[in-house]
Amino acid sequence: MKVKLTTSFYKRMSDIITSCLQLQKNISTNRIVVKEINGCDGSFIVNCVISYCIKQNSPLLIVSSHNSITHYHNVGLRMNHNLFKSCEAGVIDYFDFGDATLTNIMEYAESDQLLIDVLKKIEEMQRNHDTVNIIFDGITHLLDLQYTLQEVNKFCSEIIEIAAKSKNPFVIFHCNDVMEDDANHCLANLLSHKAQTVVEVENLSSGLSSDVSGHLTIKYPGNKFNEEHIHTVDMKPKKYLYKLFDRGVKLLAPGTV
Repeated sequence: MKVKLTTSFYKRMSDIITSCLQLQKNISTNRIVVKEINGCDGSFIVNCVISYCIKQNSPLLIVSSHNSITHYHNVGLRMNHNLFKSCEAGVIDYFDFGDATLTNIMEYAESDQLLIDVLKKIEEMQRNHDTVNIIFDGITHLLDLQYTLQEVNKFCSEIIEIAAKSKNPFVIFHCNDVMEDDANHCLANLLSHKAQTVVEVENLSSGLSSDVSGHLTIKYPGNKFNEEHIHTVDMKPKKYLYKLFDRGVKLLAPGTV
């Protein structure tokens, strides 16, 4: 007998992801890095977080060099929320880094101006909201746009610094992590050292499966500074298998499939 999956079921699945990211905790500038290992697609993490912010009516700035706002909106409709309505209400704002780059090239403007514009956008939202959360989807694409590793790393530090002016915001950097001698790998490691939570999304080593989409590993390097973990020497990461659906994601314990 085929089981019908309800909307509330998909909501619970998304809530599990945001719970693993500790978005509900009052953490001062919760820094999260989502790493796509060797080309694995981890955009479902971003979609779950956007859904969470819409449900919580929590202000969010999406800076993307990877996906368009229409993409996020179409995925959101399957997850039972309307991104465009939240944008119209001023709760969600979107900065298309790719489109802004093209405009910059056409106008022969300085490349640094784009980075300045993003920081200004954050400050602009902070004038209207006590808390402004930030997602930078595809931060490693800045390296493809000829920004240096030093420039991108400095830019990320400035985002974190400006975000801290809000009340307990979270900042998510969504990046690629490939070969060890690649600049993307260096950037992913630099960001991980700034993070309180690191999420690694990886394909199955055995290939494609109809039951499982991939591996999800969640590390909490920031917990070592918490009083409850101060005497813990080796903090074990959380490991899951995950299965993607059109309207959400389900986490599975290793060995259950």
